Amino acid sequence: MPLRVPSLTIRELNRALLARQFLLKRQKIDVVDAVERLGCLQGQWAPSPYVALWSRLASFKRDELTRAIDRGQVVKATLMRATLHLVSAGEYPAYSLATMEGRFGAWRPPGGPALADLEGLHKKVMTFAAKTPRTRTEIEEFSAAHLPPSAARNPRLRNWFTWAAVATSGLIWDATGAHFDHRQLARHVAPRAKLRKAPKPDAAYDLVVRRHLGAFGPATVADIATWSSVRVPNIRAALARMTDLRHFTDERGRDLIDLASAPRPAADVPAPVRFLARFDAALLGHAAPERTRILPEAFRKQVIFSAEVWTTFVVDGFVAGRWTIAVRPKEAVLELRPFKPLARADRAALAEEGEKLVRFYAPQSKTHGVRG
Repeated sequence: MPLRVPSLTIRELNRALLARQFLLKRQKIDVVDAVERLGCLQGQWAPSPYVALWSRLASFKRDELTRAIDRGQVVKATLMRATLHLVSAGEYPAYSLATMEGRFGAWRPPGGPALADLEGLHKKVMTFAAKTPRTRTEIEEFSAAHLPPSAARNPRLRNWFTWAAVATSGLIWDATGAHFDHRQLARHVAPRAKLRKAPKPDAAYDLVVRRHLGAFGPATVADIATWSSVRVPNIRAALARMTDLRHFTDERGRDLIDLASAPRPAADVPAPVRFLARFDAALLGHAAPERTRILPEAFRKQVIFSAEVWTTFVVDGFVAGRWTIAVRPKEAVLELRPFKPLARADRAALAEEGEKLVRFYAPQSKTHGVRG
């Protein structure tokens, strides 16, 4: 008889996700290690990686991440889903290679160019940004003057090529663009030679798939593909090479895959209130139907719409509202916007945690508070 595959409830999947995302208990680990174990950090909003680590690491200070960025241990680049992430320098080459096809296909016009058509442009752009960080406008103007013949008379292709010159060329952000307080035009630079040395494709896919399972598992193949933009055949091949996997089902009978040694806490493990950053990966690590393991469907449109993913807070492990911070020289205030009535104890816990967050976020303000 075939072995029975264990089934996991939505609360068990929730607790597994919280454990992998360090949201059950803050961890005492180095920021570079944290970035790797969390499957990179979303970086579309400059403060997001800092807020994400504050919620996940014990006694985290801004300077810890800033120093890692300035030393080149962590870099900011366009990776999964053609969006901005912070990734460790050691794992950047693998992520860059594994996500290339997904970035290449993003917003590509129907019948557009082959990947090979970009190679010449990429080499020129890398040389252009080799020593001097360049703004997107400078790169677009340079690219417009060096387009391949296929784009010369096609406005849509021209626009796509100028976008792809940044998103698919392998450029990274200048270090200052990854800092908490970055609000200026982004500047891009060619990564140093070590970061441009691509690993073997199988090794790259294996690392990315393993990082997803470690940070977001148990997961479906669709979850891994949605998060990474890696093609399904490459994901399945990577999974086939792994010998330390376990299989589960969810309450809808779908096949879930996980690392055998990864934590899967019981459903009744207490989950503290936590604040999630804008575009927080905990909300984006799965295909839309499986995001209910942390984001109730009833609240999805209040959190994720258009290209936006708002700041949220979780109560008992699930998103229960949004938060905003208004920062002024005299006062910084975090406002709670719950989606449902909160128990008195939960509101008190959010107020206590929120005051710590607003002090971290706006240390220059004279007073700090929480409302809502």
